[in-house]
Amino acid sequence: MKFRGLMSDSAAMRDFMNIATSLSKFSKECVMRITSRNVYFIVCDEESGPRRPLVWCDLPVNFYFKEYNLVGVSDRYNEIYMEFSTALLARSVSVLKQNVKNLKIKLTNKEFPCLTLEMELVPEEIQTRQCVHDIKVDIISRTHWSNYEEPRFNDFHVTISMPHLKHLKNIVERMKSMSHKLIVSANKSGRLILQIKTNTVTLSSHFLDLSLESFAVGHIPNLNEDGEPINEDEEQEIVSSTIDIKKFLMFISGMQLNNCKALCSIVQGKMVKLYMEQPGAMKLQIFLTQLSD
Repeated sequence: MKFRGLMSDSAAMRDFMNIATSLSKFSKECVMRITSRNVYFIVCDEESGPRRPLVWCDLPVNFYFKEYNLVGVSDRYNEIYMEFSTALLARSVSVLKQNVKNLKIKLTNKEFPCLTLEMELVPEEIQTRQCVHDIKVDIISRTHWSNYEEPRFNDFHVTISMPHLKHLKNIVERMKSMSHKLIVSANKSGRLILQIKTNTVTLSSHFLDLSLESFAVGHIPNLNEDGEPINEDEEQEIVSSTIDIKKFLMFISGMQLNNCKALCSIVQGKMVKLYMEQPGAMKLQIFLTQLSD
């Protein structure tokens, strides 16, 4: 197996640094899947029994890498899966905050498999400076690749655009101080509702006139904006799911990228999927399952 990639575009290196930093907030460990067209970062739900992806991040090779060479486990399976510390990756790429000429990423063997990052800094005078970081990795055998397949769900009851994430962050941070559960709801008129309930307070924040991507009708319970059943003659149907507010906050505060499209998809009483896309540069999905009572 061989892998080597070279980044030289400053915008691509900056985005790569932001993504690595964000991943370190989601989990201590991540899996990097390297293919001929895309590099994937996969974070699994640490609380679940079988390994199940919680975060799925997709980076197109042609946006990030000026040079790219991959030799996978075989001609048929031309891919590499490896697991390593997200904190070490974030710490290594923090060098990119400086004036860096290029970044080389390669798979090496230094007594144990490593993901080696070599960053050439722009010389301040004449002397060239280079910074090298080795991150120990565990190569994942092909027999376990199926544990890291992209989750696919086609039964979302609603998919709605999200308002500016900075506005959401300020609101959800205040809610987090009062509850660990967040009720995420949406209706077919383009309203997104974030709500917490405690023994002493019920607090809701409503975002109106958002773009509705899809809405399933006919089998969703009618609920009011407080999540309570309503009469059949009410016009609006509400789809909702209760999730971990900390994980929701990780998503909206983690990715510091510009020109991103953000969507929220809900399966009634089962799941919330948050989706972020920077066209041509990055796709991120986080799958938040319904909390038990």
